[in-house]
Amino acid sequence: MARINLLDWREELRQERNKEFWITFGLMVVLAALIFVLVHFVMQSRIDNQDKRINKLNTEIGVLKQQTKEIEKLKKEKEELIKRMNLITDLQRSRPEVVRMFDELVRVTPEGINLSTWQRIETTAGKNKILQHKLIFTGQGETNPRISEFMRKMDTSERLQTSSLKDVNKQTKGLPAQNFTLEAKQVIPGKATVEEGK
Repeated sequence: MARINLLDWREELRQERNKEFWITFGLMVVLAALIFVLVHFVMQSRIDNQDKRINKLNTEIGVLKQQTKEIEKLKKEKEELIKRMNLITDLQRSRPEVVRMFDELVRVTPEGINLSTWQRIETTAGKNKILQHKLIFTGQGETNPRISEFMRKMDTSERLQTSSLKDVNKQTKGLPAQNFTLEAKQVIPGKATVEEGK
């Protein structure tokens, strides 16, 4: 019977299997590295896209904030313009009131009363801050009854209303007369009732 030595053949088979193992292991390492690099690039791409979107959103938010500031500024300008327009409208309405008040003053001033000065002061009254016009008259009356008549006529007037007689004293020089200071209110018919109803 012939003797066959199988040791060399087994050694070669073992070496070949060992070689295949390392080649497979190397291929798996390379494949794992490629997958890792691919996943890294995909994730980095997504992160970059998100960063771009966030930057775009931040830019849009900045633009909207700027527009909001401009809108607030425009609202303030609008409010100031409305206030000015209301003031101009009130002035336009009150222009004829001055003429009417002077006309009324001429009607209520009796003979024997000489007005030397008068002053108009604007005041606000009440919770609604209604604008009122306070009038201060100084002058001379021939007698006390003339001053009383002036006050009565003023009270019956629709545009003037007596508040109080502040000071009455005799004039020492010239013709006998009584110096007086009288406070009154200017009444604009219809305006008080409208403002009180607000």
